[in-house]
Amino acid sequence: AVIGRKVKLRRAGTEFVGLCPFHDENTPSFRVNDDKGLYYCFGCGAGGDVIRFLMEEQGLSFRDAVRALSHEAALPAASRRDPIRRAAKVSADRQAAIEDAKSEWRGARPVRGTPAELYLASRGITGPFPWSVKFGRVPLWRNRETGAVGRRTPALLLAAQNQNGAICGIQHVFLTEDGRKLPRGNAKRSLGQIRGCAVRLSPPARRIILVEGPEDGLTLRLREDRVPIWITLGTGMIPFVELPPIVEHVTLAGDNNAPGRAAVAKAQEHFEGLGLTVDTMFPPPRFEDWNDELLGKEIVRQ
Repeated sequence: AVIGRKVKLRRAGTEFVGLCPFHDENTPSFRVNDDKGLYYCFGCGAGGDVIRFLMEEQGLSFRDAVRALSHEAALPAASRRDPIRRAAKVSADRQAAIEDAKSEWRGARPVRGTPAELYLASRGITGPFPWSVKFGRVPLWRNRETGAVGRRTPALLLAAQNQNGAICGIQHVFLTEDGRKLPRGNAKRSLGQIRGCAVRLSPPARRIILVEGPEDGLTLRLREDRVPIWITLGTGMIPFVELPPIVEHVTLAGDNNAPGRAAVAKAQEHFEGLGLTVDTMFPPPRFEDWNDELLGKEIVRQ
């Protein structure tokens, strides 16, 4: 009842699914289990109970979230559930998704000579490509409750690393055999833990550039070979990237739209609060993002 006011949910067996409110996605990976009183996103790893949802979604303290829920009829039933059991279930689901991501990555191959190379070429992006960008044939979807998986589909794979450099998740860009992005709104999906991680196109350094999407990150890499570029895999994920201690200076490369500029402003406040030097960069005003600039695709003004 609480989450459904923020997320459009549909029933899927014993659970409800919808688009995650904590990161950008086209295919629903956000699941709500009413019986267990839990939510979990297999894309970014966000999860918890209804109190945690309000804390994350509205930026409330624990006390304020409980106060907001005090008017909800379902609160007494939720408060009787065992918080240790709930936390253990969320942790187990998250770890299982991370292991699935690692398994997919072990089966991946270099981009050269694959549909992924054709796709990137269509976006003006050429190799050689870093080790964190590969090609694979992976399930289009997974049902963790039943163990069922979808058909294996060509995909551009990008490895998301945590603060310590360990691979915790994968971003998929699903493709056709001739290198076009898969239609029907399910071209992108994340597996494992994405929140807090980044796709490192180069090793850590004292200064890095953070950018939202795979195509934009690989575009910037073509023209900027001195500063490492890391991809956050979602506009809303930029402020949550956990950086290694070596990083002292962060350049935020944003999109020329309202969500992009809002995310950059939030990230700038966050990283400056950590004592880092922060600056920003955006494409020229007539382009919405960095790949559009590369392709000469200007914003259409109404």
